[in-house]
Amino acid sequence: MRKKVYSASVTPLTEDGDLDVWGLNRIFERNIRHGIDGVFILGTMGEWSQFADEFRGRLIAESARAIAGRAELLVGITAASTARALENLRRASAHAFDSYVLMLPPASGVADPVRTIRTVLDAADRPVYYYHCPPNNGVNLSLSQFDAIMAHPNLKGIKNSASNMWLRRELLLMRQEKGLKAALLEGQEWAVDEALVVGCDGMLCGMGALGSKIMVGIARAIDKGDVAEAVRLQNRFIRLFHGVYGPNLETVWTGQKYALKYLGLCASELALAQEMETLTESRKREIEACVEAFREELD
Repeated sequence: MRKKVYSASVTPLTEDGDLDVWGLNRIFERNIRHGIDGVFILGTMGEWSQFADEFRGRLIAESARAIAGRAELLVGITAASTARALENLRRASAHAFDSYVLMLPPASGVADPVRTIRTVLDAADRPVYYYHCPPNNGVNLSLSQFDAIMAHPNLKGIKNSASNMWLRRELLLMRQEKGLKAALLEGQEWAVDEALVVGCDGMLCGMGALGSKIMVGIARAIDKGDVAEAVRLQNRFIRLFHGVYGPNLETVWTGQKYALKYLGLCASELALAQEMETLTESRKREIEACVEAFREELD
């Protein structure tokens, strides 16, 4: 089965903090040209927590217009509470897109994660992906809890960003043994080659706005059974990741936006989820050098 590639996209902004519609179109056009299967907006990389309802609505509408059915559009509805996530779902439902994506709020705010997820699944008017990311929210699900949500007919898949090889293999085995249908997508950039080799259905990564060509290359190599080429591209992908995000991930948002701006794909490097002071002049020069070193692979 052909491996899927999804970009967990940045939200491009103008220098004054408005939505950069021109940049949004440029980024998506390039992603589609590279052959991605879908775009996820309003995720962690998309700075979901920073935007008011009106902005979120505009972003969804402009994204749907830009993609125009040429790829899947996934919309994040993550919020600080179940009630607010349901409100995000209700507001988003007025727009044309394919699936919702839900990450749970921090563990301290979740009494019963399965109940929360199933409440959203029950309410959704279209399929839902569950975004599993313990490094962000501290919520770890047991295998029995995964079983309970994967059996729900409205769960389309899981974006697994746990950085846990054990969990990945256990979910694959459980899905096979129980005949479950939910897609399993690897969320960590540095592990996509091995995840696809062992049976994951695809990847959904936050470097997708910038690195979509490399991501698609890894997936197509796996499709052909060329593991050596997938590993070569994976190693290049990790070097790109370090060059843009920084050795200690100090420029995750600002770095990728600066790289996109440097390539002429968006108007500004402005990020709201990270202090702009992280993007020092020396860091800018390092990102520029990285982009030039990967120019052909970034296209």
